[in-house]
This record gives sequence, structure tokens and C-alpha cells, in this order.
Amino acid sequence: MGRISGLAGVAWLACIAGCTASSGPERPNVVLLVLDTVRADALSSYGDHHGTTPHLDRLAGEGARFTRAYSTDFWTLPSHASLFTGQYPSAHGATSETNRLSSQRETVAEVLRRAGYRTGAFVSNPWVTLERGFAQGFETFVEVWRRQPGVPPADQGAIALATRFLDAQEGDDRPFLLFLNLNTAHMPYDPDPEALTRLQAEPIQPERRQRLSKITGTWRYLAGQEDLDAEDFRVLRTLYRAEVTMVDDLVGRLVEELRARDLLDDSLVVVASDHGENLGEHGMIDHMLSLYDTTTRIPLIVRYPARIEAGRVDDRLASLVDVAATILDACGLDDGLLEGPGRSLLDPAPVPHPFVIAENERPVNGVELLNGAFPDYDTTEIDRPMRMLRDARYKLVWRGGDLELYDLDGDPAEERNLADSLPDVREALRRQLEVWMEGHRQDAPQAGFESRDLESLEELRALGYVE
Repeated sequence: MGRISGLAGVAWLACIAGCTASSGPERPNVVLLVLDTVRADALSSYGDHHGTTPHLDRLAGEGARFTRAYSTDFWTLPSHASLFTGQYPSAHGATSETNRLSSQRETVAEVLRRAGYRTGAFVSNPWVTLERGFAQGFETFVEVWRRQPGVPPADQGAIALATRFLDAQEGDDRPFLLFLNLNTAHMPYDPDPEALTRLQAEPIQPERRQRLSKITGTWRYLAGQEDLDAEDFRVLRTLYRAEVTMVDDLVGRLVEELRARDLLDDSLVVVASDHGENLGEHGMIDHMLSLYDTTTRIPLIVRYPARIEAGRVDDRLASLVDVAATILDACGLDDGLLEGPGRSLLDPAPVPHPFVIAENERPVNGVELLNGAFPDYDTTEIDRPMRMLRDARYKLVWRGGDLELYDLDGDPAEERNLADSLPDVREALRRQLEVWMEGHRQDAPQAGFESRDLESLEELRALGYVE
């Protein structure tokens, strides 16, 4: 299986226009966009009143918007593995204890490539890498966070290289799978001044902005080394919202490239996030260690005129595990190649999920970082697995045995833990979760975080994941 990363991917793009290809079956192109760290309510169409996302809102108006879509974990690696395999983390095994996707797990990119699709990926997050197992099935796989001559940095580079990929489609009869991870909204938050101006945000004290733009994650804050007050949280929300506006601009550019080439209406376009973000809710920042809706409820937009009526608003429970099934259904490949809990989102009236799950194993990377950087901090409270079960009304959060229960109909902000006041509901959901967990027990975990890629390590440190 050919895999291309970094500079090799750029070289591939320089020569692909001269390559010949055999004709493939007439199937839709697939464009899969992950807006890393974008929570659902950061989009205007999901409730944000600042008008931050006009391009995404237009895309939602041209397709379907899923209002109760959930990630399968609160961080990048497991949730992307769910996106590609249609499996929950305890099934695909790419977790905080293994830190990679096994080559034994089949991905939707592999299925499409065998079916004759051209497959290209352009990723801005250093967890979604060749080293971590995510290049499976991609003819070209470019890690755009690497320094590459002649290519704009990070997400700008992803859009530029994706545009070249589309240029190379001309004269090629094969359909394509195009995957992008856009990482602009991830901490640290340092948006362009123009994005802040468009938000008409209140002025931010320069010293405060400089201090807050250096926060890379939750660990210093968790260890008591980073004090944040109400005004800090307000500014963090403003900076984050401005970065979401920047992501929206990038999506708009790519969609217009598709539209200009008359490719948009012949393509299945899926836009999702891998997880959300805490911005002071529950006294938390970043997304680690949180299974609240701030981190697990995600935007999910599907545009495909052949099967989806414009303007559809779908309130059924949905999950990242549904994306692979949706892609295979649209491509006429829904034949059990990726068996799992996912359901196609193209059907306007399938039987809904009775519940969705999010889960995380022991946060080994964070525990090791805390133990190394803050040896006086007691990691016992966080060093345990977590699970979340969300049904049509309630959410149960399980933290190594401790339980929280929320009525999302009456308390969408999850401010009132009803575990003691609604024992019957708590126990019914606990039993349901235990049955599910019993059927999804993992094999013994592999070794923890290891990397031979120094550039990747530096990027992960800059994002606050490792020491």
C-alpha cells in the first residue's frame, strides 16, 4: 500500500497531473472535513449568535444538519480512528493507552481505494499521522504541519494542497476521496486581528491576550499553576470564536473550489469535528478529561443533493461512527466491509440509535506529563477510564465507577447532577452501560506514547499533549 507523507506528498502533487489512471465506477466523490476542536454551539446554525460561520451555515442549508451528533472521545486520535473505521475506541483500539491505529483495522479509505477511488489526505494535527497509523488507504498523505517549502503553513497549506489535488482530478475518470483535518481552532488561541474585528468583540487588554495566547492545554491549569478569572474566560471564548471564524473562511474557500469545478453537486460532503472544547464551563479549559456536551457534542453537516433534501434538520442521535457507513452507502459499497455500530445518515427515517457512547481509557500521556512537570500533583483522581452513555434524554457519565447523571432536556448545560435524586434512571443507564462495556472489553493495552519523529514531538509539545 503506497503511502506518501511530508515532502514526498508535495513531489507527488507535482507529478500527478501527468499520471494515467484507469476509469473507475461512476460513484460520488467524497469530501470529508474535520474541524478539529470545534464544538457544536460555535457554529451560528447551532446557536452561536455572533454570525461566526456563514460558509458552514450555507453548507448546512444546502444539506442536512444533525443537531445531536456526538464524538466518541474527547481528543483527536481515538475520535479520528472512529471516523475512519466506524468503530468505538474500545473496538478499534486507538486509545490514550495505545496512541496509534493498528494496521489490522480496516479504514474507509482502504475500502474506497480498493473500489477504484483516488484518495488524498492533508492533515494539520500531529496526532493524525503516518506514524500513528492514519495513512492507511491514502495514495497521498501530507502532514501539512511540517515545514514545507513553497507551501503555506498549517491549515492554509491544507487548502492549497487540496486545491492542487482537485486540479489533478481534471481528465481523471476516477472518483476521489479528499480528507482534510483543519486545526486552527485548537489551543493555543491566537487569531488574526481581522477575525476579531469581524466579531466586533470588546477590546482585549494586550497583556491579557498575550498571557492567554500562551496557554497550550489544561495541565498547568489543572495543577494550579495557571489562575484564570471570569474575564480570562470571556477573552478565551472571544479568541476561540475568532479562530472558528477563520476555520469557516477555509471551509468556504474549499467549497467554492469544488463549486467552481462543477464537482460540488456530484460529491458527498461531510463536515464534522473530532471533539469540542471547554471554555470555562465546569471550571475546565481545553478538552481533555471531559465528557460533557462542551467536548462531546459536535457539528455534523452532510451535503449530498442526490440523497439529501436541502435544509434538513435532523434531531436524531448521531455519532462519528456513522460517518464511514454514510460514505459507503453513498458510494454503493455498504456491503459489510466495515462492520460496526454505524448507520448511514442519508436515510431520512432509519431507526434511531437508542444511545451513543463516548469513552476514554486511562489518560496515560497526561498523567505522565503531570508527574514529570508537577510531581506534587496527585494524579489519582484523573488516572482512570471514563465512559459516557447518552440516550434520547439523559446522559450518564462514568468515571472509573463514580457516576453523574444529567437531564439534557431540562439542563443542557449539565449543571445539575441528578445521580442521587433520580436513582431509577441512574441505575437503568448504569446497567445499560455495563452491558455495553462487557461486550467491548479491550485486549491488554500496548505500550504508551512513543515516537521516533522529533518534529512530531515538537508539535505535540506545542499543543500541550506531551512533556
